[in-house]
Amino acid sequence: MGQTHSLHTFVHRTLVIRLVALGVGLSLLMGAGVLLVERDRVSREAIAVAVDRLALFSRLNEALLADPDQLDADALHHAALDFRATRSPIQSGAFAFIGIYDLKGARVIDFYDETHDSLSAVKAAQQSSSLLTPDRGSPRYEIVRIAGRPYLRSALPLSNSSGQTVGIINGFFAFSPETIKAFRMRGLRAMAGSMLIVLLTTAMVYPVILKLAKRITRFSVRLLEANLDTLETLGSAIAQRDSDTNAHNYRVTLYAARLGEELGLPARTMRTLIKGAFLHDVGKIGIPDEVLLKPGKLDDAEYEIMKTHVDHGCDIIERSTWLRDALEVIRSHHEKVTGKGYPMGLTGDGIPITARVFAIADVFDALTSKRPYKTAWSFDEAMEILEEGRGTHFDPQLLDTFGRIAKPLYDQFGGKEKIFRDELDEILTTYFHEGMDSLEY
Repeated sequence: MGQTHSLHTFVHRTLVIRLVALGVGLSLLMGAGVLLVERDRVSREAIAVAVDRLALFSRLNEALLADPDQLDADALHHAALDFRATRSPIQSGAFAFIGIYDLKGARVIDFYDETHDSLSAVKAAQQSSSLLTPDRGSPRYEIVRIAGRPYLRSALPLSNSSGQTVGIINGFFAFSPETIKAFRMRGLRAMAGSMLIVLLTTAMVYPVILKLAKRITRFSVRLLEANLDTLETLGSAIAQRDSDTNAHNYRVTLYAARLGEELGLPARTMRTLIKGAFLHDVGKIGIPDEVLLKPGKLDDAEYEIMKTHVDHGCDIIERSTWLRDALEVIRSHHEKVTGKGYPMGLTGDGIPITARVFAIADVFDALTSKRPYKTAWSFDEAMEILEEGRGTHFDPQLLDTFGRIAKPLYDQFGGKEKIFRDELDEILTTYFHEGMDSLEY
């Protein structure tokens, strides 16, 4: 048989693709995780600084914050400006907006950083947002994007020196470009690090996996060839019991396969068709010789016995997992599209397409081959008989397709008792060996 096996290539390709996908996925996941962790760390850092400054502001302005119902907006505004002027900036960024609200949510004062480069976008975001309130008196924050840039939106409780909450501070904290660059770089380093880990792991594990894959490949090919040998042996055994040669099995399989190719059947369906073609009459092993080898026409009782070869074939093949899909052809190749076939009286598309294809190939070969009880019919005579079965026995569309390829097939194979092993090996290589990259057997 041909030795063009692609399972080894498939294992290489699949392994590499999955390892690369794992590396990319892991690096993206770790990088994204680092970005989130770093952003959260910087956010907490900014909140901690803001809380400390609020505590200091509260101590410096005890009188202004003593009564939550008597907040003096002008006095608080001046106090805040003085406080802000004496404080050093936060290294990770700056507040583009700070608003102080009373406990009822009414605005007391607003501060905007007039030097901020996206101030208009920040104002629009602040004005369109509802008031963010602290969570049970504790700071609350969230990350929002404004003009494509991350901002920390925060809500802090404003307390007096007695620890009494007298208001709420809302703010939009703009991370500095240096800070954004820093946690992006951390994310990129995490991505690169995880990719490096995967590559190093792959470099250590890949040779081991490759060695195992080679062994699996060799074993799989040998197992497939053993299955194909079983297929040919079993089919040939019953063919030789039914006649003097097993050439019929080769011819009818080639006819069916070429018709299936002309129809564009998927590879999996082609494998089913080929298996079924070679094993279609395997159930005849259970038919008595006086019926199976009778040279003349069978009487009604004998015909009923002969029909049981379908059930015998199904009983034999259904025990094999690898051959079980051949049951489509074995069980249904004597069905007719009008429902007058056997054993189930299926009609039209209810008959598997593999069985409808094989039925045409089987009858064509039977007509054009010499048998102990008949001479071979000519090509034209055989085609006329097939035409008589159009729409009653055979699927008309499949019959039209067969008509386009029948003459070249007849010229090459028709009625010849040669064992066309090379031609069959070519088909087996195409649909079984080269098809191993699907691993569907």
